[in-house]
Amino acid sequence: MPRVKVSLSLDPLLIRDVDAYVETHEDSDRSRVVDEALHLWSAAQQRSAMELQFADEGDTDSAELDTWRMVRRESSRRRLSRT
Repeated sequence: MPRVKVSLSLDPLLIRDVDAYVETHEDSDRSRVVDEALHLWSAAQQRSAMELQFADEGDTDSAELDTWRMVRRESSRRRLSRT
């Protein structure tokens, strides 16, 4: 996928830390460090969303749970009847 160039305003102390890292790692540059940081941030956001979703499971309607149980049982029955 083609990369998109953006302009950011960042804390000078963070840039200092990034530059210090880049100086000691030949295969890295500012863009790669920011890219990795954003990947980690995105993963953390996804984890938080999943935790929130699973925490809300206690609010799931019992009729909905019964429907899912029925679907699961029917799927299992079909699989077992094929063997």
